[in-house]
Amino acid sequence: MTLPRTADIVIIGGGVMGASIAFHLARMGGGKVVLLERKHLAAGATGPSSALVRMHYDNPLEAEIALKSLETFQHFDDIVGDDCGWVCTGFLHLAQPIDFEPLKANVAMMQGLGINTSLVTRDEIREMAPYLNTDEPMLGAYEPDSGYADPHMTTMGFANGARRHGAQVFQNTEVIGIGVDGGRVTGVQTSRGDIAAPIVVNAAGPWGGLVAAMAGITIDLTILHHQAGVVEAPPEAPWPHLTIIDAIQYFYFRPETGRLTLVGASFANRIIGIDQLDTYSENLTYETRNAMLERFCARFPAMEVGAVRKGHAGIYVNTRDGHALMGPAPGVEGFYFATGLSGHGFKEAPAFGQAMAELVLNGRAEVADITPLRVTRFEEGQPYEGLHPYVEWPSEQISHDPAFLHIKRD
Repeated sequence: MTLPRTADIVIIGGGVMGASIAFHLARMGGGKVVLLERKHLAAGATGPSSALVRMHYDNPLEAEIALKSLETFQHFDDIVGDDCGWVCTGFLHLAQPIDFEPLKANVAMMQGLGINTSLVTRDEIREMAPYLNTDEPMLGAYEPDSGYADPHMTTMGFANGARRHGAQVFQNTEVIGIGVDGGRVTGVQTSRGDIAAPIVVNAAGPWGGLVAAMAGITIDLTILHHQAGVVEAPPEAPWPHLTIIDAIQYFYFRPETGRLTLVGASFANRIIGIDQLDTYSENLTYETRNAMLERFCARFPAMEVGAVRKGHAGIYVNTRDGHALMGPAPGVEGFYFATGLSGHGFKEAPAFGQAMAELVLNGRAEVADITPLRVTRFEEGQPYEGLHPYVEWPSEQISHDPAFLHIKRD
C-alpha cells in the first residue's frame, strides 16, 4: 500500500491506544485517518501487557474510563466487529491494614459511579477463594465483572475496525520528524516519505517523549521495566481462579489459557533510560523469577509444585502524577497527546480512544471529562491526584522518583 502524501489526521503509534483512537476517529467520520507504526502493531508496550481489565482506582476519572472501557471489552464484536479475547474471571484487590480506610472510601466512590464492586472481609475472601493463604490481616475489593483480554487481538481488532471505516494503517513506517510552522503542526516525515496533515496525535507510549521532542515540546516521563512469568498449574491447584492484585506483597496474577497463570512482579519494576528503549531485556531474570515464585506460592500454596513455563518483560511509562497526558499540546496547534498512560493504558484504551476522537473532532470529550489530564497541568501546579490514595509500592515505579527523562529538541 502506497503511503499517502496528505491526510486529515495522522496518529503516531500502533499500540492499543493508537489503534483505538484510529478506530473511533474513522467511525466518527474523521476524514482521511492514517495510523503509523514503526514496527508492527502492538510491538511496543502493548504486546507484553498483562492486559488486566478492572475498574479499581482511587480516582473517579479513571474508574469511569475503566467502566466504559469494560463495556467495550464485553461487547467487542458488536462494537468493533472483531474478537479481543475477553475472559471474565472476577477480580480481587487485596489490601493491607494501612490501606483499609482508603479501600473502603474508594469502593464507595466506585459504587457511586455504578461500578459493580464490593468490600469483602477476610472470611469472605476465604469462602470465595479458599486456595488463597489469608493468614495475615486483609480486606478486599471484589469485582465480579472484571477479567482480562488479549493485547494483540484487541489491538488488531481496533486496527481492523479502523480499516473497515476507511482508515489506513501502515506498519514498518517510522516517524522521523514532525513539521511545525507558525505555531501549528503541518504533518510528519517518515521513513517512507512525508505526509502533510493539520492534525497529529502522539500515541507513542514510552516513545512519546521522543515524538514530542520532534515538535519542539519537552515532557517529563519515567520509563519502567516490568517482568512477568507464566506458571503451569499442577492438577491439584484450582483453575481457573480469580484475577488478583496483591497490594500486600506487591504482585498480581491472573489465569491464562491452558491451565496457566500469568504472574506480574510489580515489586521488581525498575527505571530504564531513554537509551534503552530499543535494547531493554525482554526476559524474566533469574532473581526476579525466584522472588516472584516465593510471593506467589506463599499466597497460592497449591502452586508450589507448578512449573514455570516462560517469562518475559516489557516497558511502560509513568508521568509525574502517575496519570495519562491527554489533550492538545501547548504552543503547537493541531498536535495532541495520548500518551503517558502510567501502566493503565490497556484497560482504559477503548474509552480513552473515544474521548480523544471526540476532543479532536468536536473540541470536547463527551464520554468523560478528560481535562484534568491536560498536558499543562504540571506547569499550572495542578497534578491529578487520587481522592483516597494507597501507600506507595516499594519499588522504583514510584511516580515522583527524581530520575525523570528530560527530552529536549536541539
